[in-house]
Amino acid sequence: MARQSLAPMKEIDFSSMDPINMSVSGKVGRRRKDAPMTHLKYLRKRSGYTLETLSEITSISISYLSRLESGSRRLNTDLIKRLSCAFRCEPAELLQETSHESKLVSPVEFSRNRRLDMSSRESSMPLYYVTPDPEDQSKLMIKICSPAEWRQRPAELTSQGELLAVKAGHYFAPHFSASSTLYLEPSSNLIPESTVVILNKGSILIKKIWSVTPTSLQLCDINDIDLLKAGKLPKDKLMEIDRRNVDAVYKVVGYSDFCIA
Repeated sequence: MARQSLAPMKEIDFSSMDPINMSVSGKVGRRRKDAPMTHLKYLRKRSGYTLETLSEITSISISYLSRLESGSRRLNTDLIKRLSCAFRCEPAELLQETSHESKLVSPVEFSRNRRLDMSSRESSMPLYYVTPDPEDQSKLMIKICSPAEWRQRPAELTSQGELLAVKAGHYFAPHFSASSTLYLEPSSNLIPESTVVILNKGSILIKKIWSVTPTSLQLCDINDIDLLKAGKLPKDKLMEIDRRNVDAVYKVVGYSDFCIA
């Protein structure tokens, strides 16, 4: 099985565009109740989102989402990125002009369809595991699991960009149980008190960030962060590393199904 690289992955920046606040007239642009459902609205309903939920996930205002669905506003590159990530579909699917006939769906049918839709996504997120390098047992390498073990993306992490799912095993003890799955994102959004996984020369280090600069990190043990904040530990307990001299730094945004960021 081929080796896999843990090089940082590109992240979609959802903060580059502020929510757009636009008022919608009570009459202008009102659609007939029997009008066909637009494809964008179909994708939203297929994903089980209300306009309010989709607005929270994408940081696009409810009124602007409504206008996008009605066709009175057009998609741009930034909106396509946000929405395709939320719907977990290819960007090209958002640009289809297919209309869907409106019909009432019972709660039971919707729930059943939702479960089937979610079950079809269970293998959509590759899962990796850590193992000793067969050529040098003192070093570690990462390998990809069988597709049968791949994970469904947790609902709590829908708005995140690219994530790396890794089986904890015993390599992330004692902070995470052997049965946990860690969800890691690239190091572009590091902030103080974030939990980070540092990979360097085949070794794994799990720490809390005390301070961060573009080139360096001051780190402390996870259990020491509260003592340092209270001034009960000296600052010489901190570890400083040059970010340019390590293989990769990832922020832990979740483990199993619970967000810890």
